[in-house]
Amino acid sequence: MAPSVQVVTTVVPQRLIDTREIDMIFTSELNKLAWQIKREMGISWGAALRFAIKVAPVADAAQQSTSVFGTWTAQAHRAVAGHFWGLHKAYSEIGDTGRSIAMSKVSKTLFAMYEEMEPVCFRSLIRQRGIKESVASEIIDFFVASADRSPTARTRDLIMNQGATEYGQRVILPTWTF
Repeated sequence: MAPSVQVVTTVVPQRLIDTREIDMIFTSELNKLAWQIKREMGISWGAALRFAIKVAPVADAAQQSTSVFGTWTAQAHRAVAGHFWGLHKAYSEIGDTGRSIAMSKVSKTLFAMYEEMEPVCFRSLIRQRGIKESVASEIIDFFVASADRSPTARTRDLIMNQGATEYGQRVILPTWTF
């Protein structure tokens, strides 16, 4: 008697990426925005493209001189510093000491600049020690989220998936004053 053979069928999706995202990603407007960011910020093409993709929904607002890529108003400066202070407290709440310390350092740097009435220019901020691409990306997320006063993806994740419930009760939604 021949051994029985078991056939296992696996269904693999044909497309792993939503084609609407591809259409959005590779437009000439997005390409121009990425090159503009690269030129003005003096960063790599890859970082500029990642930033352009994030800011694309509010590209017109990003062109203003007091936008995330320009020189921030005092109100926007304080709001971003407060956001990082909140992230520090949230990471502390869930026991992620490393990220808590990193967010605290960013917050303290921004608050120190605020107290000295030193204007924040994104280009110079991203060159400071301790300000890595993930922090710059969170600042851009904050700017984009302020358009409809919704929480950033990191804030949502901390509250909904990681259990930062106290932070969730105290969180202030992003605002950007031009």
